[in-house]
Amino acid sequence: MDPIALLERLVRTPTGPDLSIFEKLKRTEFVRDLLKEIGFEVETRNGCHIARKGKPPYITLIGHLDTVFPEGEERKRPFRIENGKAYGPGVADMKGGIVVMIEALKRIDIHGIAVIMNVDEELGSHESEKVLKEFASMTKYCLSFEPAFPDGKLISSRKGVGALRIIVHGRKGHSARLNEGANAVVELADKIVKLWKLNPKFEYLSLNPTIVRGGIKSNVTPDEAEVYFDVRYYDEKEIELLERELSGILNVEIVKGTGMEYSLDVFRKPMKRCDEMVSLVGDMGYSTGMSPGGGDSAFFEKALDGLGLPGGFFHSEKEYALVSKLEDKMKLAVSLIEKLR
Repeated sequence: MDPIALLERLVRTPTGPDLSIFEKLKRTEFVRDLLKEIGFEVETRNGCHIARKGKPPYITLIGHLDTVFPEGEERKRPFRIENGKAYGPGVADMKGGIVVMIEALKRIDIHGIAVIMNVDEELGSHESEKVLKEFASMTKYCLSFEPAFPDGKLISSRKGVGALRIIVHGRKGHSARLNEGANAVVELADKIVKLWKLNPKFEYLSLNPTIVRGGIKSNVTPDEAEVYFDVRYYDEKEIELLERELSGILNVEIVKGTGMEYSLDVFRKPMKRCDEMVSLVGDMGYSTGMSPGGGDSAFFEKALDGLGLPGGFFHSEKEYALVSKLEDKMKLAVSLIEKLR
C-alpha cells in the first residue's frame, strides 16, 4: 500500500470518541499488521497496538490513531487532496503522522525499535498510560509523530494539561424579585472574568473557560452554576501560583447568600525540552518550539515531537495536512532513527 493510499484508508476509518476502545483497536488492526509484515513482533492491549524489533533499550516511536470526530464525519468530509494539501477528519492530527512513521520503518532494518499506537490519546490516554509508562522505562529516546507546526518547525516541548472546575451554589427565587434569590450565575460570571484576567500574570500557564452551565428556567433565579476551565502549563511553580490566586479570588463573595466549591486537577504533565535532541535536529537544519497542546511524549524523559506532517486547523472542519512534505518527513524520521540508535 503506497503512502497516500494508506493515509486515505486511515482517514476513512472512523476512530472517534463515540466508539469504544475495543472497536477502535479492531478497526485499526490493519496498521499493526503492516508492521508485522516488515518484521516486527506485534501485540494489542491496553488501548494500544504495540510492535517491537529487538531488545531494549528502545528508540520508541509513538502516535495515536484516534480523532475527535464522531463516526460519519468521514462521509461528510471525505478524504481529498488539493494543491499539496490533504483534507479529512484527523488527516493531520494525527493519521498523517502514522503514515510517516510506518513508511520510515519500511526503509530501515534496525533492531532496538518499539512502536506504540494508541486509540485513546484524545481522551487523555487513560487506558494506554500503563503501556506508555512501561515502555518509557525501557526507552532511551522517544520520537512522536504528532503534526509539526505549519511552517515545519518541530516540537521540543509541550505544555501539561489540567482542569479547573468551579461550582457556585445560590438560592432560587422569582426572577422578578432580585432580593429573594441568590443568583449563582452572577457570582460565577464575576469569578470567570477575574480568572480570565489572570492570564497575563503567567509566562506559560493559560486559563480558558470552555464550558459554562447555569439556570433552569428564564423566570427562576439560578441556584447553581458551573464552569470548566482548560488549564495549560509548563512550569509547576505556576500551578502553585494559580492555587494562591484562586484562594484570593474565590473566597470573596459578591452575591450575598452564595457559596462555592472548586477542584484543580492536573492530569497530563508537560513534555520537557531535551537539549540533546534539539541540538541534533538543529545540526540537521530544523528549528523547534513549544506547543501549547499536551501529548503522550510527556511520558518519556528524552523526546522529540512534531515528526508528523505539518498542517493546521486541528480538531476542526478545516483541518489539513501538507502531503507535499511527506517525503521530507519520512527522510527526517529515517535519519533521526539512524543517528540515535
